[in-house]
Amino acid sequence: MNSADNGQQGESTQWQQLRLLLPADQQQAASDLLTAAGALAVTLEEPGDEALYEPLPGAMPLWKKTALVALFPASMDLAAVRRLLENFGEVSLELIAEQEWERAWLVHWQPRCFGERLWVVPSWDRQPREGPTMLLDPGLAFGTGNHPTTALCLQWLAENPPQGQRVVDYGCGSGVLAVAACCLGANHVLAVDIDPQALVATRSNAELNHVTEQVTPLLAEQTSPQLAEPVDLLIANILLQPLCELAPAFAEMLKPGGNLVISGLLTEQAEAVVEIYRPWFEVDHITELDSWIRIKGVRRDE
Repeated sequence: MNSADNGQQGESTQWQQLRLLLPADQQQAASDLLTAAGALAVTLEEPGDEALYEPLPGAMPLWKKTALVALFPASMDLAAVRRLLENFGEVSLELIAEQEWERAWLVHWQPRCFGERLWVVPSWDRQPREGPTMLLDPGLAFGTGNHPTTALCLQWLAENPPQGQRVVDYGCGSGVLAVAACCLGANHVLAVDIDPQALVATRSNAELNHVTEQVTPLLAEQTSPQLAEPVDLLIANILLQPLCELAPAFAEMLKPGGNLVISGLLTEQAEAVVEIYRPWFEVDHITELDSWIRIKGVRRDE
């Protein structure tokens, strides 16, 4: 086991990186513990460290063994956290510099094109490209476009540009879908999330792409007062339970004929979700990518 002394920090050391290898059935519990303990970010890696995996909030990958990597402030005493995690397996801890953390993103997150026209690139990549280009710095929030569900939503936006439309991005995370919608011509986007950190990341990415006047980040409980009239498009890349619970609310947010795009679902969950949405929406497309799906529907007339 590697160890690190919090008191012996050079000026360039800014983070503590805690790593734990554990089986799939323990990943959620360990991730929840790390988040509750104050982790600034929790990342899942393949055991060979070959690639970063971008999970949905609360979702875990299907690998038999996964490296759970958590980032903490260098000044934080992690002795108690490490003792708790020993129930899961061997824990390693090391001090890393800010530039080392940034370099990990450089290695694992590369520019991607969606729908043959929309580019999503890291904020440090300023290479000119043809078509709309979105700069993204995920910060501590979910969403880079690497996960299949995010990719499915970005692909739909690229193929169906919301030109001049009012949009709700529910579960905005890093703001990747909200800002992408603006880059593709949306008039205004309400970017909604339950996590204040997601709103910080969304606001930052809106500034990065010069669309701050078009994006309004909101906590979920603040949504209703901002929706004086229904919107043209609602897109939600979240988990199964909230997607099911929010169906009536989504129906109220969308005008008749408005488009609904939801993801964060596995293939086998499609039928049940479609049945829940059927009273308000005509589902016209289900698209699959790597066992994940995107459901597209249209708000029925009253």
